[in-house]
Order: sequence, then C-alpha cells, then structure tokens
Amino acid sequence: MPFSPVIDTSLSVWTLAAVLTALYTLSGIARGWWNASVGKRRRLMRACLRIAPYVRHEYVMQHFGEPASEHKQTVRKYGTHAGNDEAESVLDDVELTVRTWPLGLLAYLVTWCNEDDEVLMYSLTTRSRLFRPRMSVGPHRITLGRTPLAALPGPDPEGSGPWHELGAHRFSYTEQHYFGNPGGYLHWAVGMSDAGSPLAPSIGCEGVTWAAAEVAEYRRGARINSVLIVGPAIDLDSVLPRGIAPDLDTVRLLELRHSARVALTARYDAARSAGERWMS
Repeated sequence: MPFSPVIDTSLSVWTLAAVLTALYTLSGIARGWWNASVGKRRRLMRACLRIAPYVRHEYVMQHFGEPASEHKQTVRKYGTHAGNDEAESVLDDVELTVRTWPLGLLAYLVTWCNEDDEVLMYSLTTRSRLFRPRMSVGPHRITLGRTPLAALPGPDPEGSGPWHELGAHRFSYTEQHYFGNPGGYLHWAVGMSDAGSPLAPSIGCEGVTWAAAEVAEYRRGARINSVLIVGPAIDLDSVLPRGIAPDLDTVRLLELRHSARVALTARYDAARSAGERWMS
C-alpha cells in the first residue's frame, strides 16, 4: 500500500492574523508611496487646473494650504475716468498681495490678489521633470517643461513684449498671448524663469534687439517652464518679465529638499572633508 503523507492545510488563528497584519502593513506602505509620489503629482495637477482668475484666496487655500510667503507689490491696471465728452482709458497704480506656494520639490504657485482677496492673476512654474501638467493657452494645449515656445504663435511685432533680461545670475524671458473670446478674454504670459526647469537663459539683454534668426532658434529650443494667467486689464509692462514666476532670490532660501537627501548630503560632505584633511 503506497504511503501518502498527511498535509495539514488549515491555518491557525494566529497564522491568519499574522498574514492579515502583513498584508495591511504592505498596503499602508504602498499607499504611502503612492501619496508621496504619483498620487501627489496627480492631486497637485488637478488642484492647479481648478484655479482661475477671479476666484477667492480662501478657495486657493482649500487646495494648497497656507502660502509660504506674502508681500505687497504695486502694479498698473487699466481703468476708465470720465472726461469732458467720453470716458477715457487710463493706468492706475494698484497694490496687490502676492503669495507664493512651494509645491514640494515639484513646482511653485503664485497668486496676485486685490484688496478684496480676489485672485486677479496667478502663475504656475514647474521645477521638476516629474511635474509636467497639461495646460490650455487659449485654443492651444501645452505641457510645462516640454512644449517649446515655437509651438505657440510668435510675438506680435506691434504688440507688447517679448520681455527678457539677462544678468550675471538671473534671467527671464516672456511672451504674451491673447485670443479674445475663444480664450475667455484672458491674457497668457508664457516663457522661461530662472526659478523653473528646464533652464534656457535668454540670449539678449535689456534694450538689445535680437536678430530674427536668433529669436526663431531660441523659440525652437526653449521649453516653457512658467505660465502667468491674467484676468483683468493688468498692464503687463509693470509685471514682466520677473512676474511670470516667484522671485528666485526668495524661494531658493527655502529648505525644500527631502530630509533623507539632506542627511546623506551632509554625511557625504563630512566624509569628503575628512578625506581631504587626511590626504593633506
């Protein structure tokens, strides 16, 4: 008679509890990884697409929490004054509240609000290859960090801009777009900021006219990393080119790196310094 071993396939209560505990722990680790990586990027992208000119500051805070910085800045806004015969368009100085949110290591959000805390314009700047939101610029669709300037219509020679500056440490380049009713009567300023990524310094300085071939070559290679969406009639000459993104000299002072990366960098620097002292 052949021998067949008896195998007990039943699970005890303690074994089942251990299996369930392990599965729960693994699911928690998976949820934490998702919320800190892919899920976080998706939530931020959806939240950014919900922002628009004329929304309340409290509405923005519901999606992004408290801003990291806040300051006042004077800009020029078009208004109408009654003249002798008819109303005439004039420029008035208005003080806006500028608030900046660093969205982790992924991006920056900046809002410009009036005295009633109504968002008159806002900007989004990507600073990571992991954050590439799709956005509408009138009838066009762009991807921050990927779409070149040449994918949008060229600057109007008779209009304002483009705005550009190039210094020893800072640079900015911005073009304006307006599409009338198809664009909801909004203005878009798109371009490159030194606070974003990828970096593409402009090739001209303030007051210097580029050759047409140089402008075309630059627009083909430069990837848009910042977009400013303007609602009311703001005079963009009083805002651009720096206003397309947060001030780099301010946001780069924030410690935004991951704590583990900071610890590893500190240990690496300490080990390198010890090695250099030993070699000397």
